[in-house]
Amino acid sequence: MRFLASFAMRGRSQAVMSAVVLAMVSLPVPPLSVLSSAIIALVTLRRGQVEGLVVAGLAGLASGLLAYLAFANPAPALAFVLLLWLPVLVVALVLRITRSLSWMVEGALAVGLLVIGVYYLQVPDPGSVWQEALEPFSQDLADAGFLDEGQRAMFVAQLARWMTGLLAAGFCLQLVLSVFVARWWQAVLYNPGGFRQEFHVLRLHRALGFASLLLLGLLLAGFGVEGGLILDLTLLLSSALLLQGLAVAHGVSALRKAHPAWLVAMYVLWFFAMPQVSMLLVAIGLADLWFDFRARVKKPGDRLNN
Repeated sequence: MRFLASFAMRGRSQAVMSAVVLAMVSLPVPPLSVLSSAIIALVTLRRGQVEGLVVAGLAGLASGLLAYLAFANPAPALAFVLLLWLPVLVVALVLRITRSLSWMVEGALAVGLLVIGVYYLQVPDPGSVWQEALEPFSQDLADAGFLDEGQRAMFVAQLARWMTGLLAAGFCLQLVLSVFVARWWQAVLYNPGGFRQEFHVLRLHRALGFASLLLLGLLLAGFGVEGGLILDLTLLLSSALLLQGLAVAHGVSALRKAHPAWLVAMYVLWFFAMPQVSMLLVAIGLADLWFDFRARVKKPGDRLNN
């Protein structure tokens, strides 16, 4: 990973080449799109928005040409530029200007809000659209014996009301993860340990906590339970609070000088019980906006000195 970042920072052509190769490889292996976007973010963080735009533009042209030669269709390259590289460039620029991971995460949230807003302007009733889109998938599950007809209808209805919010939250998390990787690369090359320190103190503004509580209150009162804008916004804000919950876990672990096995155990548990652990991390992130757990935790040596 360090070699990749170092290679991309050697010059414009190397950065373009890295972004293009990773973009092409990510077509069959989608998770690698995070690394492709991270190249654009790293260039923006280190050399500014103009160089980031130039690299993204050149990489987009090269990817379009390769996609046309391989598939007779440049659409995948355009999708990378418009849906991934340009948003990640904007979010990385927020980090470059503010030097704050918190502001960067909130910038990604703003992009997620824009995605939801544009989608609702184009699709007045997202739920019905998702139900129609999910029908073939649910039919395959029914044919395979995983669902009967009664369960299939309920499955489609339940999943459809979550889809818009989940996609917006996933898009927001992908943007943040790409910039996290870029910031980590930047720290490895130029400021060892810098990203770790920044992530451990990541703390969102309290206004997001009030907005989250308002949305949760509306959901508990029965508004948006069957889907719609309130549920979608709740899921989007929860993605940011999830990141804050992770920052709390890592920050407290570092302050207490805990063994790394504790964090490993948390991630293993998260893998096997993702919904439950995610909800717990979101709750921790929300509570931290008022209680600031990291400020209340003392290092082991501090207690001995008191």
